[in-house]
Amino acid sequence: ERASAAGSPEAQFELAKLYERGTGAERDEKRALELYQAAANQDFADAINDLGFLHYQGGLGLTPDPKTALRFFERAADLRHPQAQFNFAALIDDGHIPTKGPEDAAGYLYAALRSGSADVLNLLSERPNMFTEPTRRALQTELKKYNFYDGAIDGDFGPGTQRSIRLAFGLTE
Repeated sequence: ERASAAGSPEAQFELAKLYERGTGAERDEKRALELYQAAANQDFADAINDLGFLHYQGGLGLTPDPKTALRFFERAADLRHPQAQFNFAALIDDGHIPTKGPEDAAGYLYAALRSGSADVLNLLSERPNMFTEPTRRALQTELKKYNFYDGAIDGDFGPGTQRSIRLAFGLTE
């Protein structure tokens, strides 16, 4: 409470989680939402990303609002939040962002991978087909641009692409 009141966005975010769940305090949706917003107003990417989910799903008493949610997701992704980058890439890939295409999705995926997010590495390694072929080809192009990949731009995430994904993540093998 003291750190939150002093303006710490991380404390505001963590306290919001406690109020949202009712852990250690009475569940208070209004207070949780206020704290998420206070942290987001200070560009705390975790809070911005969570506000995206809350707006998308209608959590904490909010009316579901996908357009607002997408703005939060993009903002968190642009602040280099790996989960938001991955999720925003998936939304682009699914056609939910008409102003962006496969190259944009690949850019966010590459940035999320380079952030060192093990979740992103695992998803790209184990479930690459969750993205369309154009996005997979664009990611191969992105990996090639930074000298991690030298294979064909075919959208097939075979051994060469898998190796380049691991290298871009920071693994040597």
